[in-house]
Amino acid sequence: MPHDFLEVALLTDVGNVRQYNEDSIAADPARGIVALADGMGGHRAGEVASRMATETLVAGLSAAVDSFRANERQHAPLLALGKSINRANKAIHEAGQLDARYRGMGTTMAVAFFHDNRVTLGHVGDSRIYRVRDKRLALLTRDDSLLRDQVELGVISAQEASQSHNRSLVTRALGIEEKVSPHLSDEPAVAGDVFLLCSDGLNDLVEDADIELIVASLAGNLRLAATHLVQAAKDNGGYDNVSVILAKVKAPFEKQPAGAWSRVRAFFARLFGAS
Repeated sequence: MPHDFLEVALLTDVGNVRQYNEDSIAADPARGIVALADGMGGHRAGEVASRMATETLVAGLSAAVDSFRANERQHAPLLALGKSINRANKAIHEAGQLDARYRGMGTTMAVAFFHDNRVTLGHVGDSRIYRVRDKRLALLTRDDSLLRDQVELGVISAQEASQSHNRSLVTRALGIEEKVSPHLSDEPAVAGDVFLLCSDGLNDLVEDADIELIVASLAGNLRLAATHLVQAAKDNGGYDNVSVILAKVKAPFEKQPAGAWSRVRAFFARLFGAS
């Protein structure tokens, strides 16, 4: 993947109230990977879980990308992403079983993997992925949360949910059980698109309309946009850690020859004028 295909800005902040930052963010722009996790658990275990999640996932997915390129195997982004998320889940769960300090720790996960003019998305929990296209914000994920379930079942209204004190109760997370079923999807990635990954410390405190305005207005300066998003959450209370990743598709993806067999074929194509 060309290095100028994707522009990325990452920012995390402890917020105004919390003592520790249990969010973790990571990126490998050259391979088109960005990941965010929001940890949970006592004795700073949430910090451990989120860091394990992002580090394990990015390392595994990066290795898969290199394997696809070097061996020219058929690209299978959904399968690779699903395996990487489950590898992270297993690592966190096993760490919790081995060390009593980390027992019961878990984390949300949101990841975007850009390739071939598309983006493969994965998420578990209530960290979100948005897209801004033509200055319009769209939510691309569904929260794994008790409140979302209650709203969809008609138990409470969306307005009641926005005022609830149970906003942080997730129904699915990495590390809690031996296996996890992540939400996976695939979307077109068009030049000019800006994808936003965030922990609930942002979207719980900043309205979608304000997120849309900040990202659309500052799409030309992602670092400044990230700073404004985090500051908006802190200005509105900042009672949780807040983390954001902005990933902008700068140009159409162009496939590059990779691997020995590609070079051999290219050589003979030039030699004999083959197509």
